[in-house]
Amino acid sequence: MGLEYHLTGRRILVAGASSGIGSEVCRAAVAAGASVAMLARRKELLDALAAELGERSIPVCADVTDLDRLEAGVAAAARGLGGLDGVVAVAGQNITGSIAGGTPKLWRQIMDVNLIGPLASVRYALDHLDDAAERRDVLVTGSAAALMAVPGLGIYGASKRGLEAAVQTLRLELAPRGINVSLVVPGMFATPGLVGDKNHRDGDRLDLDIPVFLPGTGPAQAAILARAMVYAMSLPPDVALNEIIARPTGNVRP
Repeated sequence: MGLEYHLTGRRILVAGASSGIGSEVCRAAVAAGASVAMLARRKELLDALAAELGERSIPVCADVTDLDRLEAGVAAAARGLGGLDGVVAVAGQNITGSIAGGTPKLWRQIMDVNLIGPLASVRYALDHLDDAAERRDVLVTGSAAALMAVPGLGIYGASKRGLEAAVQTLRLELAPRGINVSLVVPGMFATPGLVGDKNHRDGDRLDLDIPVFLPGTGPAQAAILARAMVYAMSLPPDVALNEIIARPTGNVRP
């Protein structure tokens, strides 16, 4: 028997929705019965996703690093859905290269996207979570790169490790309000960031002989992770999956 779950009637904001894990979360949430507000900076991708998902999806164009526009975008999303029951913060950007020979100005951009942006998305969404909702959720996407030292991923891992610390604290802050908080920690899933569309190289690539996958294996589809995230939001209101670490079976590092 298959695992059955649903989000019927739920209203979910997905920040970082235009591609990768974010767009797959939107698809999975709508398939499970939710209505979604899809926030991202790339309007053409949002419009295409909204056309695909139909009337239970709302596109909201905003950059998570532009805090004024982000706050206004979250408010518009909440108005469009008639309130929020949950927020999924998945916006992120990769960077590869050494710390010793890197570019600090680029590091700041990565911190804005990977750390401040997701936390600000959650912060603004909290103002619109419906107190009368049976269940309220906050999901934030970290990375397995924060779990270990990986040459070439030091700055990216640092941004995600900081996010992990903040989300663990946020869980304790929101527990008295009955809001469930989950940190999602993916390994190597097939996303545009993994194949280079959103990847920044800073100086040398550091092509070291470090295995990422076992022979004959590779990245898993992001849709699989998205279904796990939707499942986390479908649990009874007094239960939370506080941390979801998901890797393809053959993914050995990070």
